[in-house]
Amino acid sequence: MDGEMRNNYYHKKGTGRVKGIGMYVLWLVTCIIVTVIFVGPVFWMIRTSFMHPVEIREWPPRLFPSQITFENYQNAWALMNWPRLFYNSILVTVTATVGLLFLSSLAAFAFAYLRFPFKNFLFITLVLATMIVPMQVDLIPRFLMMARWGLVGTYIPVILLALVHGFQIFLYRQFFQGLPKDLFDAAKVDGAGYFWMYWKIAMPLAWPATATLFIFSFLLRWNDFLYPLIYLTERRLYTVQLGLAFFQREAALPVGPLMAASTYVALPTIVVFLIFQRYFVKGIVMTGMKG
Repeated sequence: MDGEMRNNYYHKKGTGRVKGIGMYVLWLVTCIIVTVIFVGPVFWMIRTSFMHPVEIREWPPRLFPSQITFENYQNAWALMNWPRLFYNSILVTVTATVGLLFLSSLAAFAFAYLRFPFKNFLFITLVLATMIVPMQVDLIPRFLMMARWGLVGTYIPVILLALVHGFQIFLYRQFFQGLPKDLFDAAKVDGAGYFWMYWKIAMPLAWPATATLFIFSFLLRWNDFLYPLIYLTERRLYTVQLGLAFFQREAALPVGPLMAASTYVALPTIVVFLIFQRYFVKGIVMTGMKG
């Protein structure tokens, strides 16, 4: 009997070990596939930008260039006013992102801690509805409104229409609700107002959520093509996305300079993500916790 029990024990242990190894291999293969899908195009873009045009047309394609060349970057830089394009994009992106985070955090703090009639109803209908309804639905009414105000051809519509979004309010509200309420109760006893509690207590503690939302908002605004295409009518106002589209359509250049120009446009987003990525996962996890 003891020998049979011992054999069953080792059999179950061996079966569990095999299942564990199988799950690990499946997880590893899945991670490799997802990495190739998401990182592969970026690698191919950067790799092509450093290759000679002859090597780009080779078949089967090379994985790495035999000799690194910066000719594609020089040609792409010479054909477009990239400093002006980057200045325009930085102006629009930073202004819209900072304004969006400030207004979203204010609204989220109100929904989290203030008491007013129909609070939950307003949160569901006004905030969550903006996450469900696509922005293309009200694109024409927004354009007509901005045209009536005489704002078409300026940066104001591009920035103004990006200052409110339900996702940022929702994520900030989830984070604020996870903060210890004793901190705010003690501040009330000391005579602090709501804005003081928002600015001195909530926002310093909400740094992980702010970093996470800054990444989302920065990427969304930097990569925005639709609003600048509709509202920016002069080339001197173009952002990098419009400049890249114009570069692709009008320049009629080979693939190499186009990949170099695409690398120029993608580089700021990569830098921002690398700077804030250590706060990214932390912010996502903490916004899902509710105290």
